[in-house]
Amino acid sequence: LALALGVPACSGIDAGVEYPSDLPDPKRFLLTPENGPDPSLTLGGFKVGPEACKDVDTHPVTQKLSPEDLSRFLSAQGAGSIAPKQARSNLYWFDFPASDKSFVRLRLAVLEDSKHATQDLHDAVLQHGPGWWGVRRSNLAVLAPKASLREAMAFAIKYKLVCWGVFTYAGNDDAYVVPGPYAEL
Repeated sequence: LALALGVPACSGIDAGVEYPSDLPDPKRFLLTPENGPDPSLTLGGFKVGPEACKDVDTHPVTQKLSPEDLSRFLSAQGAGSIAPKQARSNLYWFDFPASDKSFVRLRLAVLEDSKHATQDLHDAVLQHGPGWWGVRRSNLAVLAPKASLREAMAFAIKYKLVCWGVFTYAGNDDAYVVPGPYAEL
């Protein structure tokens, strides 16, 4: 019985979400940690290359941001008009169309500063389990539903989320930051 109870914790909470089928192949935007071609799409085996963020400002942001800042960014990247839906005073939903009948819902938490956003995203991906991922920028933390590493990277590359914030992915035992063009200290 103990073994059976341990299995779901190792596989992450299933969000029942189907990601869009038109995602790009992420490997063409990735490099080895040493800047070489043909990276392994495994945690620690790649980083996001500058080509993924061509024509996107990746300078670190230190001022407080709002949900509208993410909306404007997504619109500028061709995501259309994805308006935030307020769930609580500091929590918003961003629904990305995945098919005619489904969507991928990202949760945006608005925190007091970057330290709290970092901690919130780290805690959230670990609480949800392997496969959950997100990005953070300044005081904002975005949590995305469970996906394979390939699918998460493809979605984050398509919508330039890897350019907007620091990408974090939950593995079996920890949360992993994938190096990329956007970084914060």
